[in-house]
Amino acid sequence: MWKWTLNWNEIRGDLVIGACPMTTADIDTIQRETGATALLSVQTDECRKAFDIDYEGHRDHGHRSGLVLVNAPMRDFDPPDQRRRLPYAVACLHNLLDDGHKVYVYCTAGINRSPLTVLGYLTFIEGMSKDDGLNLILKGRPQAEPYWEAYDGCYRDLLDTYREDIKSRAFEVGLSNRENNQAQNWREAEKEVLRGAFLDAFPQPLKH
Repeated sequence: MWKWTLNWNEIRGDLVIGACPMTTADIDTIQRETGATALLSVQTDECRKAFDIDYEGHRDHGHRSGLVLVNAPMRDFDPPDQRRRLPYAVACLHNLLDDGHKVYVYCTAGINRSPLTVLGYLTFIEGMSKDDGLNLILKGRPQAEPYWEAYDGCYRDLLDTYREDIKSRAFEVGLSNRENNQAQNWREAEKEVLRGAFLDAFPQPLKH
């Protein structure tokens, strides 16, 4: 049976994945020992209620300690919901990292939703391949297990939403670099278009 402990792993210098803080003392521990300047929670109110977590109290305490706390909720054990809400969580993470924060990304156990969010960031924003992004995460946090149904479904949704933009950009890339083949043009265009899409921050879950 799973039992909560406050634990985390650094994925790289600006990214940490871990379990949720239960108390304000846990937030202090995270700040002191990881050096995080922002905490991105992907827990829902339902998750917090199950553990009697006072998120508003956490937020107030964190702000007094100089931390930025952001919530981008995704339902636990619910791949369809995670599929819809992943772009918003990725956009939140992108904004925090772009502002120069070291970000502690957490769900409840730090096994599923938070690694999913980091994987989405590494692939959709930074353009890593899925395998490279996952390997980076697993190197730091071997127990990570993002739902592939959620990740792959979200990726397909993004491609469907921006397909015409990718097609147009691939044509432009081909004109400027005739040494590339069509597959290379498409991959380059896909990376550019998907990354650009996140500048809008996805204020609502992506529909599919």
